Amino acid sequence: MKRILAVLAALILAMFTLTACSDNNDSGDHDGMAMTSMTVTSPEMTSKPTSMSMPSMPLGMSTPGASSMGIVISGFEYSTPESVMPGQVLTVQNNDTVEHSVTSDTAGLFSEDIEAGETVNITVPNEPGTYTFHCTYHPSMHGTLTVK
Repeated sequence: MKRILAVLAALILAMFTLTACSDNNDSGDHDGMAMTSMTVTSPEMTSKPTSMSMPSMPLGMSTPGASSMGIVISGFEYSTPESVMPGQVLTVQNNDTVEHSVTSDTAGLFSEDIEAGETVNITVPNEPGTYTFHCTYHPSMHGTLTVK
């Protein structure tokens, strides 16, 4: 019985802690953090499980201090930011199961190979303009970076 009470007390404390730290905004915007539902149960519990939300890092986000804007490769397509700053370092995340590249159509600007599931950084050109790029492995893949 003491063990059940200890587990129940720990779960209640965890729920109060998470509730106190949570945002009650139901719009789905949680400061860029996606919400993942989690059910907490214990073999000793006889009541219904308690459901709570935990923040999770969305794909394409990088570590603190790094730019959260970047290029995401998924489904053999590039997803790019609306615009980037001259000389900005961009994270490129390959969410596909095959290797891709991010290769500038203008020779020598940037060219990186990205293994499946990997992330690399590229530095965009210092001059404002529109820069097209492609995947050297998959000729149908094209993207555009707008430097402002």
